[in-house]
Amino acid sequence: MARVIQDGDLAYPNEKESLEGMSFELRNVSFSYPGSDKKALDNVSFRINPGQLVVVVGANGSGKSTFVNVLTRLYDCSSGQILVDGEDIKRFKITDFRHATATLTQEHHLFPLSIAENIGLGYPEAVKNRRMIMQAARQGGAEGIIQKLDQGLDTVLDPVTVQYTALVDENGNSALSAEGKKLKKSHQVSGGEKQRLVAARTFMRFNSNKIKFVAVDEPSSALDPEGELELFNNLRAARIGKTMLFVTHRFGPLTKYADQILCMKDGKVVESGHHLELMNKKGEYFKMYNIQARAFDSGEKL
Repeated sequence: MARVIQDGDLAYPNEKESLEGMSFELRNVSFSYPGSDKKALDNVSFRINPGQLVVVVGANGSGKSTFVNVLTRLYDCSSGQILVDGEDIKRFKITDFRHATATLTQEHHLFPLSIAENIGLGYPEAVKNRRMIMQAARQGGAEGIIQKLDQGLDTVLDPVTVQYTALVDENGNSALSAEGKKLKKSHQVSGGEKQRLVAARTFMRFNSNKIKFVAVDEPSSALDPEGELELFNNLRAARIGKTMLFVTHRFGPLTKYADQILCMKDGKVVESGHHLELMNKKGEYFKMYNIQARAFDSGEKL
């Protein structure tokens, strides 16, 4: 049975909010998905300070995405407690809390709307602001996509297909067919183009000036390493006033900038610290990093 997320009564932000971003403290947090006895998170405890850039690494199934789900309150933890800016996360009004968070994942979708509208959905109050939308497109790496299209920002993505039949003349021509050729042509996006446009929507969301926490969960699987690095650099450049958490399987470019690295295994945080500190431990992170480095050197796809 699905668990109901109860709304809180405390406004966010409040007087305890830091100008640097949200703080989190997890106290013995465990979580199991509805219908499962397996712990996706198992007795997790640690702290994220305001404005920190945190990188979460681990094998598939280690609990990384679940971690994002409970921090953004898509789910409440099964046991334990999560504090945001010193208050129990459950005390905040859900609408207020979500207005202060932004997520960028593989699961986000494009809609049968124009490119401008798809990006503008990140900040609906400014959906008509072309200058702001193009700036977000540049930050998300989507400017080149838009510039190649005849209709630019007005290009419609994946519209509902309209089918029709009509009588034809003696030459086999249909009046409806002729009119149909005048309609706007749609653009079918590739996986990489989709991820860039979705990233642009996230940057558009930043323009609300309400975002205090950004969770980035494997958003770049269809991007080449150069495109991924560009996206990560642009996200880092926008981190002022925000706490940022990155989940990625290609974590090499990010770890040297991380204030904290969390290494997860079987739902637990087995190691935490800075890159050099964890490499010197020669533990789980050390093994993962070296496996990735060898695969990169040999040209294997991670």
